[in-house]
Amino acid sequence: MKTLFAFLAGALLLCGCNRNDGPAVSLISVRFQDATVLETTATFVLRLSNEQPAPWQMNGSVHKIYLNGLYVGKGMSDESVTVPRLSTVTNNLTVHLSNLAMATRLKSVIESKRFEYRIQSTFYGQTWPSRSRSVSEGVLDLKDFTPTPETPSATNVPPQP
Repeated sequence: MKTLFAFLAGALLLCGCNRNDGPAVSLISVRFQDATVLETTATFVLRLSNEQPAPWQMNGSVHKIYLNGLYVGKGMSDESVTVPRLSTVTNNLTVHLSNLAMATRLKSVIESKRFEYRIQSTFYGQTWPSRSRSVSEGVLDLKDFTPTPETPSATNVPPQP
């Protein structure tokens, strides 16, 4: 019984120590680069925010991208990045998107003019078992970016007879 209790206490302690939260991740922009019949390459610009009073270092990361709840691609980075204490940095992430998988998913996004995104990130620290996780979610309403028709200014309006 003592062995079982010691095992459970040790497992709980290890689970508590292993649960590190990584930096907050937010999507800044997306640039599409190369496109072939089967694949599109995009650069996702991510902002990494460190809300801790100590710098945060990583030796690599993996980011899974979801649009409207559907997995669309994954990006990996082997860059060593330091996020200063109480600060942010941007990180460019190359993501390969499957055109076949995206074709059916983009139609609903275009028609709704709105999409939700989720980024599940895993950050790897200085040593192999050291890793942190972060989940970021957001909504982009494309209607907010639709240009509005210009109204004629007072100088362009012809005089009324």
